[in-house]
Amino acid sequence: MKKILLITYHFPPSAASGTFRLLGFARHLPTFGWQPLVVAPRCLPWEPIDPQLVEQIPAEAIVHSAPYPIGAPRLLRKFAQNAIWLPRAWSACQRIIKEHRPDVILTSGPPHCVHALGHYLKRRAGLRWVADFRDPWISDGSERPIGWPQRFALSWERRVFRNADLILANAPNASRMFMRAYPLQGDKVMTMTNGFDPRPRAAAELRAHDGCRLLHAGEIYGGRDPLPLFEALAALNKESPAYHLDILGRNEIDLDGVLRERGWTDFVHVLGQRAYQDSLAEMGLADILVLFDSPGRTVGVPAKLYEYLGAGRPILALAENNGDTAAILRASGVLHRLASPKDAAQIRQALGELSQAMRTAGAVADES
Repeated sequence: MKKILLITYHFPPSAASGTFRLLGFARHLPTFGWQPLVVAPRCLPWEPIDPQLVEQIPAEAIVHSAPYPIGAPRLLRKFAQNAIWLPRAWSACQRIIKEHRPDVILTSGPPHCVHALGHYLKRRAGLRWVADFRDPWISDGSERPIGWPQRFALSWERRVFRNADLILANAPNASRMFMRAYPLQGDKVMTMTNGFDPRPRAAAELRAHDGCRLLHAGEIYGGRDPLPLFEALAALNKESPAYHLDILGRNEIDLDGVLRERGWTDFVHVLGQRAYQDSLAEMGLADILVLFDSPGRTVGVPAKLYEYLGAGRPILALAENNGDTAAILRASGVLHRLASPKDAAQIRQALGELSQAMRTAGAVADES
């Protein structure tokens, strides 16, 4: 088998969203004749862990855990949180290249400082290098002013695009944005979306005996605000108390406090982190899956979108109408509705339309 060196901050037992793309690479590359050699920290102190994910790593993969330096000075960890792992990763990569002689290197970010390893390893070992972007780095299609840290990162981004042999983007708008930002390197850019493992799909009709159960699986972060959704549910439940929302995963904000303060604990339930397989099972049992995207974002998609598509359940997507998330949902054929992430009235309307569409679909299925 040919060998590919995968360098990433996210790999099992980490349960961070970035883990699943790299785990997917490791699982499926052997089918195409490639043996994965993985360098990653075993875990990062600020991210969730799911030990069951380790069971999905294929037998062909060789994983080298380069420990994150938890004992580094606090000030260094504050200002160079991700970069302080690079020296240990560099040493591990050097050993792997000497012992296993890979044919290709793939670095995956964010954090995008990992691409510096690909840059220097290509120069030192003469290997072909693929830079995988799960999200944009500095170039994101906006015209915002940037300070000196961003200018430093931009100089590195330019270096990556000049020197990598292939640039992978995980969504069509991201590819187009990269091509506009780097027209001379546009022929290097390729779209490779995330995916899901096929599994049995549940029926689309509402479960009338249990009301309508919405589910959000995953951490709420990145400026994503659940309050407009909560407000929409509160308004709908004043008319008919049929909707409730379960939230799985860790969150950056104190949802319990907000819910108690607003009196919403009777229809929104924060259930905490679940193992990956348990989350998949919960997705298949939900009436509607809720997807949060960052307000204003049109480039890139939440990684959770693909697991939702695999569940086959209707999706309420709080995302921009002209973004990658909307385009992928339209192409998927999955029953869905879109609403602006910050507009409670629009979310309420979209949820009502989605519920009606599900009832119609269920009635048609019964007649047939």
